[in-house]
Amino acid sequence: MTGSKKLERLRFSVIVASHHRPSWLQRCLTSLRQLDHDAFEIVVVADSHSLSALTGDAFKRVAFDLPNISQARNAGIAVAAGDICAFIDDDAVPEPLWLKHLEHAFHATGAAAVVGYVRGRNGISFQSRVASVDAEGETHQEHTIEEAPAIPDLKAGRALKLVGTNAAFRKDVLEKLNGFDPAYTFYLDDSDISLRLERSGFKAAVAPLAEVHHAFAPSSRRTALRAPTHLGDIGRSSAVYLRRHNGIGETELFERLQVREQARLVRHMVQGTCEPRDVQQLMHGLRQGWQAGLSMDLPEIKLPEDDKYPFMRVKRIKGHQILNSRLLRRRALLSEANALAESGRRVSFFSFSLTPVRHLVRYSGSGVWVQTGGQFGRTDRNGPVFKWCRFANRMDAEIRRVAKQRGI
Repeated sequence: MTGSKKLERLRFSVIVASHHRPSWLQRCLTSLRQLDHDAFEIVVVADSHSLSALTGDAFKRVAFDLPNISQARNAGIAVAAGDICAFIDDDAVPEPLWLKHLEHAFHATGAAAVVGYVRGRNGISFQSRVASVDAEGETHQEHTIEEAPAIPDLKAGRALKLVGTNAAFRKDVLEKLNGFDPAYTFYLDDSDISLRLERSGFKAAVAPLAEVHHAFAPSSRRTALRAPTHLGDIGRSSAVYLRRHNGIGETELFERLQVREQARLVRHMVQGTCEPRDVQQLMHGLRQGWQAGLSMDLPEIKLPEDDKYPFMRVKRIKGHQILNSRLLRRRALLSEANALAESGRRVSFFSFSLTPVRHLVRYSGSGVWVQTGGQFGRTDRNGPVFKWCRFANRMDAEIRRVAKQRGI
C-alpha cells in the first residue's frame, strides 16, 4: 500500500537449555528445524554428553554441565546474535508458525517481551494461556485473549508471566536486565524475570497463536507421571524470591508454600502416582530448601560477556504436506508421513476411526504432527462426547483448527 512503512525483519535466536535428556532434546531440535521463518538461528545449551549425541550441525552448541536453568539460559544469550531471544524447553515443540506469530506480536504491540500459549500433553488442552505473577510468587489466571496480540491490563503489583517454555525477549532488554537470576537453579526463574521486566518499565504482550506443546518429560526432579522426587529446589527458590522481591512476611509465605505443595502431593496420592510414605520425606526436603534459600549468599545478576558470534541462519523449509486416513490405513500412511519428514518435509497426519474416541495430538520422533481420534469424538474437552459428522467435514474442521498455527 502506498505510503506504508515496511516492517523491520526481526532475527530470532531460539535458545533451548537441556540437562541429561538427549532424546528429548533431539526431538525438540527436529521441531525447531521445521519452523517457518526466514531469519532464525538455534542455540543449544546442554551437558557435554547430550551435545555429543546430537546429529546435525545447523545450530550453535554451548557446553554447560551445571544443573542451573538460569545460568544455562544466560550462556545461550551470550552467543545469541538475533534481535530476539526466544526460549523453549527441551521437552517442548513449537508449532511451525511460532516465530512468525511472535514477530507479529512484537511489531503490533511494541512490547519488550512476548509470551505465547502452551498446550499440554494431549496436544489439545491448554497448559498455560494468560497469567500474571506477583511479589509473593503467586500465579493468577487472567482473561484469555483470542487471536490478536495484546498487552493485557493487569492489577497493580502484577506482571504478565513470561512462561519459560514459550517466551521471547528483545536481546537489548535482556542485557539491561542482566539476564536471568542465577540464584534460581530451577523454579520461579521465569516469574522473577517477568517481575523485574515490569518493574523496569517495560511492557510484555501475549501472542495467542504462538503455540508450543509441552510434554513435561521426567527429570531428576519428577517422575514420568509428574510426581515430584524432591522439593528442595522449590523451597530454595521460593525463599530467594521472597528476599529478592520483598513480598509478604516470611512465615506467611512459607505457610502458603507448604499448603500448596501438600495439596499437590495429596492429588498425586489419589492418582496413585505418589506413596503416602513419600510425603513426609518430600515435605522435609521442602523445609530444608527453604532454609537454604534464606541463608545463602545471593549472587550478582550478571550476563556473561557477549561472545559476538555471527548469526547462524537455519535454512527455511517451504510448504506443508497433509496426509489423512481412516483407521485401517493408519499404519501405512503414518510410515509415508515419517518418510516425508525424514526427507526434510513438514508434515501433518490426521487419522480418524469410526468411533467417538477423544482426540490426541502428538509430535512424532521423526517430525510428524499426528492427530488421532474418533470421527465422532471430541477435540475440545468441553465439547459433546458424541457428534455426528461426515469424515470429510471432520477432517476440514480439524485442519482449520490448526491452520493458523501450522501454516496449512
